[in-house]
Amino acid sequence: MSRTMPIKSVMTLDGHLLQVTFHTGNCAVVDLKPHLQSVRFRALSNQEIWETADTNGGFIHWYQSGFMVVELAWNEVVEMLLGEWA
Repeated sequence: MSRTMPIKSVMTLDGHLLQVTFHTGNCAVVDLKPHLQSVRFRALSNQEIWETADTNGGFIHWYQSGFMVVELAWNEVVEMLLGEWA
């Protein structure tokens, strides 16, 4: 049985906004700017890394020199959108 992954596509926008399109057809914009000071997301303040965002459907990844440096799960995106991100 094939399982559809939640995220269809991602696109980086100016100001560290991330547009996430879900397989349901819904599209949302997540503001990652408030998280750039954290150790986990600090690398995203580098514009070259920020622009590498892609998805495998379950996670969003960012890369530097071909290596993944930041990963964000689909359910974490939903928590951010709902204001429940810890």
